[in-house]
Amino acid sequence: MVGMTTTGAAKYRQLLQRVHPRIVVVEEAAEVLESHVVTTLSPRCDHLIMIGDHQQLRPNPTVYALAKKYHLDISLFERMVKNELHCDQLTIQHRMRPEIAKLIVPHVYKSLVNHESVRRYENIRGVKGNLFFVSHTEQEKNVDDTTSKSNEHEALFLSSLCRYLLQQGYEPTQITVLAMYTGQMFLLRRVMPKRMFEGVRITPVDNFQGEENDIILLSLVRSNEQGKIGFLQTHNRVCVALSRARKGLYVIGNMDQMADASSLWNGIIKQLKANGQLVDALPLACQNHPDNVIHVKNGEDFLKVPEGGCMLDCGYRLPCGHVCVKKCHPTDRLHEQYVCMKPCPKILCESGHQCRKLCHEECGRCQYMVEKTMPLCGHAQKMKCHVEPENFVCQVACTKILSCDHICQEVCGRPCTTECKELVERGWPCGHQLTVACCRTPENFPCNYKMDRMLPCGHLITATCSEDLTERKCQKKVTRIIVLVWSHVVVTFSEHNVKLLASG
Repeated sequence: MVGMTTTGAAKYRQLLQRVHPRIVVVEEAAEVLESHVVTTLSPRCDHLIMIGDHQQLRPNPTVYALAKKYHLDISLFERMVKNELHCDQLTIQHRMRPEIAKLIVPHVYKSLVNHESVRRYENIRGVKGNLFFVSHTEQEKNVDDTTSKSNEHEALFLSSLCRYLLQQGYEPTQITVLAMYTGQMFLLRRVMPKRMFEGVRITPVDNFQGEENDIILLSLVRSNEQGKIGFLQTHNRVCVALSRARKGLYVIGNMDQMADASSLWNGIIKQLKANGQLVDALPLACQNHPDNVIHVKNGEDFLKVPEGGCMLDCGYRLPCGHVCVKKCHPTDRLHEQYVCMKPCPKILCESGHQCRKLCHEECGRCQYMVEKTMPLCGHAQKMKCHVEPENFVCQVACTKILSCDHICQEVCGRPCTTECKELVERGWPCGHQLTVACCRTPENFPCNYKMDRMLPCGHLITATCSEDLTERKCQKKVTRIIVLVWSHVVVTFSEHNVKLLASG
């Protein structure tokens, strides 16, 4: 068995012709160029099996004119179906919950049978329904230097809705945000930074064919005074967009404009109205307080549900005795991950000092500064409450007289100074008078008096009295003339020039 992409089959056509596969199976055949399928066939092919859905996206030729003028965007699969060749249709769907499947039946497919497994899906948490289309009239914008479109209102709404769903406990990988235009995709990625939405996939509808997810958030983008909806009137693209969700589908767009511009959208929207699924504001339902329903029309309205619940105070009594200060939140209901930010009420010591840290932090030992009497010297010193005076170094200046008649320069709690640092003027055997620390003598400290001294080369430099100049290099620049004599030629070199003199 050989498996490869259709592009690979076209590239290695000669190799396939030598293999002579008798059975060829083409997956997603309705999205494959006819020429790519033909290249996989050989004279010995007995059976060609094509699996696909011609109601979804067609092939996408690189040259747009070829698609429109010569119909290269029609696959071999679709052409055979339209020519009424026999085909078997799979009518049982295992993906969408029944109310989502109704969006494309009978508007796209004549009939679909829901498998029993799709009837057992749990309801989406935090929303008063599993399927809603949110209508608005906010205008779209053209994307610079492209023919693509974007809609900031829809981007901000879906960004906030995605964050809200994450607060309900859903994993980022369970949510996909789809956009009908690539310009909207780039805008969504800007308003949904990775640090907050890591794992949430944001992609154009055309790149999501054949894939699915638990929750789909869809931006239709188009909303303008001309009433144009572009390729949103293409049935194949609408079919793909509305059939990706398993458990929850939330769509935002200008639904009045969609209904006026397309008979397909008109039928879908009539059905949504009849079922109460076409709304101007999305109804959010608090998990903790189901009767609290909050309606949101735009991204700013999600400020009414800051923690993903409602505006009621949580009030949960924590093990420490404090109550949760957050607004109602559906996740971490037992507050196993909650960090109490109240001041700690614990008493740390016999003096009655209260802990200065926050409740969730470890108290540790008492850090209050108190005055205690040192047992050896009798001085009063300020120290941390938990410190015993016997273990504290008294910081009062020592008043003892050293053998040199100077006062000790250490603190009371440390041994007296062994090397007196008091500055004195003292004479050295060389005759110089130096101002040095009292502990410095000619025996342990060389004379550091600076003076002019002569190097062996005869130049004067500034150096200390005791410095050995025998190894010191002279840094002064000099000009030297070197004369080299060859036969009939005298060459003279200097620092600044070179002279070449010919002898007579």
